[in-house]
Formats: sequence, C-alpha cells, structure tokens
Amino acid sequence: MKAILIIAHHCILPGAYKGFEEILDKLHHDLPGTRVASTSLLDLENDLRTLLREDVESVTLLPYLLLNGQHSKNDVPKMVAHLQAEFPQIPITLLPCLGDWKEFADMVVTGVRNAQQEKNVQRDCFVEHGSPRNVKHLGGNAITSSLFSIELNLEGRNVLVVGGGRIALRKVKTLLPTGARITVVAPQFDPEFDSLDRKTVVMKNHPYEPLDLRGIFMVFICTDQPAVNAQVSNDARARRILVNNACDYLDGDFIVPARMDFGENIAVTVSTQGRAPSLAKKLKQKIQAEWGDELADLEKKSQF
Repeated sequence: MKAILIIAHHCILPGAYKGFEEILDKLHHDLPGTRVASTSLLDLENDLRTLLREDVESVTLLPYLLLNGQHSKNDVPKMVAHLQAEFPQIPITLLPCLGDWKEFADMVVTGVRNAQQEKNVQRDCFVEHGSPRNVKHLGGNAITSSLFSIELNLEGRNVLVVGGGRIALRKVKTLLPTGARITVVAPQFDPEFDSLDRKTVVMKNHPYEPLDLRGIFMVFICTDQPAVNAQVSNDARARRILVNNACDYLDGDFIVPARMDFGENIAVTVSTQGRAPSLAKKLKQKIQAEWGDELADLEKKSQF
C-alpha cells in the first residue's frame, strides 16, 4: 500500500484542518488503494514513524506550506533523512512546498477571479431580494443545508470518548445500550466512572495521544481543554474518523439529539440542529410530560 501524508502548520483552533478535507477526498477518489492522511509540523516525526511501521511500500510527503522557509528547507528534510535511514526499505519522497509548485500562481489567480465573480452574484442577489437567500450564518460559517437525521448501528464498533468529566460520563452512559466497544481516555476520571463495568468500558488513564485513535470508528470529544479538543478533532479528521465535539458542534461531523425511550420499541428524538440545546431540553420535557404515558401505553399495546 502506498501512502500520502500532507504536512501543515500546527494549530490549536478547532476545525483548522478542515481545508484538507476536499484535497483528501479528491486524493482518495483519484488514487484508490492509497492511504491518505494529514499531520502537523509538530506531529510529523511521530506520525511518519507510525506510518512507516505499518504495511506501506512507499510514502509521499506534501508540505502544505506556501513559503519555502526554515521548516521546508531544513527541518523537514533533516527529519525525513533521519527516518529514511531508520526505514531504508521504504522509499520516502518529499515534494516541494505548495508555494514552489509551477501551477500555484495560476491556482491563486483563478481563485481570486472566482471569488470576485461570486461576490458580484451575491451583490446582485442582495440588490434584487434584500439579502442572499437560503443561507444561514452560524458561528461564522455559511451553512446552506440541514443536518441529515440517522440512527446508527454501533454494535461491535470501536468508539472513543476523550475526557473523564461529567460530560464524558453522560456520553458513555448514552453509548452503553448500543453494544459499542467503548474506550475512554483521560488523565483523571470522575469518581462515578468506577461504577461502570470494566468488561464493557475500557478506561485508559493517560492524556490523549494520537495512537488512541487506532482502529476507532467514532470519537466523542468531551474535555474542557481547547488545545486537546482541537488536536483530537484534527487527528481524527486526518484518519477519516467521525467526530462529535461536545464543546463546538460546528466542528464535528454530527450531533446527538435529545432522546426519549418509551418501552423497548419506541424512541423519540428532538433536535434543534445543535443551535439551541436549551430549547431541545424544553421540548423533551414537554413531550415527556404531555405524551409520555400515552406513548408508553401505545408501546405496550402494539405488536412489534
């Protein structure tokens, strides 16, 4: 298996690596059978060494950098040479940084031209209708569609919860009935974690590290540390793992709606698309108070 590793500057802001997603998708589509991942300059040595220890026949490195400065001229080549000597049987190819690509200037000009044309279209739309239609601005992002509702089968899937506080505890309790293989990683845990069945929940008592994501299908970020949350989000996206960020729903791939179970066969969920959690809680309480008994009776009388 061949591998491509994209290298960017380290950033602690949640969602900072989202710009990689389109490139990752296109590389996955155009190079089937090739493993595509991303890393930061800070994590490059560890991530590249981890990759070289796996079943890869070659690795191509793409510095996602505009200027050919200290990192791209000296730091990265020295690190690559060191690892190439450590793994001589696996060829490592270091591509030029983006700013040195012959096509880069044309890409910039095309992007600026398209942006100007798009702004003219938006201006015309504003003049004609008063404001652009079908666009919602949430957290600085333009969102043109609603989230897709789905019930996901997690039985036997590996799910990681990062964090050991009350939010993480609630998330674990929500996951327990699904039959998922749950792992929780945190430097310390709320005392109530001790009441959980260790056969069902694996607890790793250490700070999060990228190796915790090995074999993981889905990750829930539940810490109060922005830098940790950003690293988990970026690492998971690089490995194409589904992300739920309890601190920033716009950063995640999905949200978890408020759920009510009435017996074994009826479940009702309430969602405000992650935009008004307090309203979702009020709606949940209203449904439980006004319809709870009726739905429970309906479940008992129905034949499933």
